[in-house]
Amino acid sequence: MTERRALFPDMSPTRWSVAGVVLLALCLFPLAESNQYVLTVFVTSMILAVLNISWNFVLGIAGVWNFGQLAIYALGGYGAGILMLHTSLPAALDVIVGGLMAAAISIVMAVPTLRLFGIYTSLLTFAFAEVVQYVIENTSTGLTGGTFGFPSVRGLYGSLSPVVAMHAYYWTVLGIIVISMVGVALLSRSRLGIGLRAIRDAPGFAAARGVSPLRYRMLAFALSGFLAGVAGALYLSFNQSIAPTVMGLTAMSIDVTMLVIGGLGTLFGPIIGTTIVAVVETLLVSYPGIEFTVVGAVLLVIVIFVPGGVVGLASRVRSRLPTWNARPRPGVMGSGSSPPRPAAALGDGVPALHTSDGQER
Repeated sequence: MTERRALFPDMSPTRWSVAGVVLLALCLFPLAESNQYVLTVFVTSMILAVLNISWNFVLGIAGVWNFGQLAIYALGGYGAGILMLHTSLPAALDVIVGGLMAAAISIVMAVPTLRLFGIYTSLLTFAFAEVVQYVIENTSTGLTGGTFGFPSVRGLYGSLSPVVAMHAYYWTVLGIIVISMVGVALLSRSRLGIGLRAIRDAPGFAAARGVSPLRYRMLAFALSGFLAGVAGALYLSFNQSIAPTVMGLTAMSIDVTMLVIGGLGTLFGPIIGTTIVAVVETLLVSYPGIEFTVVGAVLLVIVIFVPGGVVGLASRVRSRLPTWNARPRPGVMGSGSSPPRPAAALGDGVPALHTSDGQER
């Protein structure tokens, strides 16, 4: 009988308990917090977290420097808004269709993009975002609202009172974050995720193993585009409008900063990075421009000293804890005694291993 492989091998019972407590606290938070401004900041930050989860999938896991993700995010919002304004479809279905439209456009963008490499990929996707923003701002049909923003829509919960609607949006976006993270975790362990990381880290080896870079990355663009489109549709629904400023260069820089600070290519990196930047921006909201200086300084420290981000730093610390605990403590041994060798170096004539700096491991 074959052994059944665990879906989440890194999750111990203790970690599941901590995750359950954190999730329960997040679910109960809007019932304990009555300040609508605070809840608005939370919901907006969580929508950005959904966007960053989608961007992290194609940027960190697939390894494609796609700078057109905010255009896909905006197109999902505009697509859902047009449906809400001109059709009688349920608002929830409009959000899903907005995500599907964004996924289709993301695939179209991927066709020429994935035939390029390096900086040319970044330039093409950035040019795509600029073209989309220009069309939205300068269309003569009035369909997008131009620079003034999209016309007001009722959104998902327009028929509810403001307090109840705020709670409903909070729980809806929180549920989408949980589903997205579980989905990304499962995809990362699937054939698709393993193939994408192989293409990212060792393209020659991946090609030798029969992995098609074009097909796998097209799937990554489609999945990432759908989630980004859903995030854009949620932004439109929550704010009851959307403007071209959501996809400008400043917004793109902040979102990339969130990913780098949290940890590019990690599961929890988008959540942690979005939380850190959102807290800094909220605390310094009374000092315009200062928040960008602080965020830039944090980014500089991360890039120079912790290139793996906060999640990477936590992983390094956790992996070194056994080594630190195994080291002898001063004053424990007698003056004439020599400290014990690590257990890994003891055995039947097995020499101790040494690191590159000569320290015994």
